Amino acid sequence: MKTKILKSKVVIDMSVSEYDTMFKYIGKLESMLNTLHETNDLWLSDVHNLSSLKWELVEMLDAEWDSSTYRYVKRGNK
Repeated sequence: MKTKILKSKVVIDMSVSEYDTMFKYIGKLESMLNTLHETNDLWLSDVHNLSSLKWELVEMLDAEWDSSTYRYVKRGNK
């Protein structure tokens, strides 16, 4: 996955398998939300899926961790 940050737009270039992975996470999010709505409970596998999704988003958006604010920021905005 490659992120290009231009003046007026951001271009995310990803392979077909990375694109398919993002759709896989859409399905997993839907399943997690259904479980939360029906049972008011979160399973350990759901926590793992959320962690994996966070990592994929950080990679896709080319985010950087800013230790002074304890949050992810756009690359170059520290």
